[in-house]
Amino acid sequence: MKLASIAVLLMFAAGASRAQFIRGWGIEGGAVGAYQSFTYTPGNSSPAIPMALRWGFTGGMFVEFLNVPYVSMVLDAAYTEKGRTVTSQEVSRSPAEPAYLSSGPVGLKPHIDYLRVAFLMKVRAGREGFVPYAGLGPRFDFILARYAEGPPVFDPFKKADIGISLALGVEIAPRRHPLFSVEARWSPTFSKAYSNSILTIKNDTVDLLCALWL
Repeated sequence: MKLASIAVLLMFAAGASRAQFIRGWGIEGGAVGAYQSFTYTPGNSSPAIPMALRWGFTGGMFVEFLNVPYVSMVLDAAYTEKGRTVTSQEVSRSPAEPAYLSSGPVGLKPHIDYLRVAFLMKVRAGREGFVPYAGLGPRFDFILARYAEGPPVFDPFKKADIGISLALGVEIAPRRHPLFSVEARWSPTFSKAYSNSILTIKNDTVDLLCALWL
């Protein structure tokens, strides 16, 4: 419901794209590498569990407005996946003796689906052709669904994440009208996705995006 509401809002805003205020709008999608940091309070610890990036999908819509030379603002809304890759030892009971045997490491990829809403200030290094740019601004993520492989560890997670996004990219803009862009975006969070008296968990993501201007 949240995603549909944001999409309608973006499409309504894009309806005014002929006005000078709107630079353009389009769709975006790509890969998202998600990671979770675990911080324990002094005096508490847990056995080290190997964790790595979890690669998933992100996709949505954007509107770019405040169309002045070299500077614009971007509002985007997208589905995105967060979580982590956890490596653990898979064990099973031996049929020949009353013991457990390890069949080796197995990778689990629990994740949470979020609605990402970002509002970025975008500074371009040109006005047409092959145009590099950078963007920076706040980001708000709202939980849509949780998928846990194993115990439901995501149940107590907070419903929203707050952070920033730093973007670097290049757009192709013949005759000052952008057609296509590629972008890398790093998004650390300031808020705690989960916290108690022992443990604090935060989300970080790296997005690799392609955007098609409509």
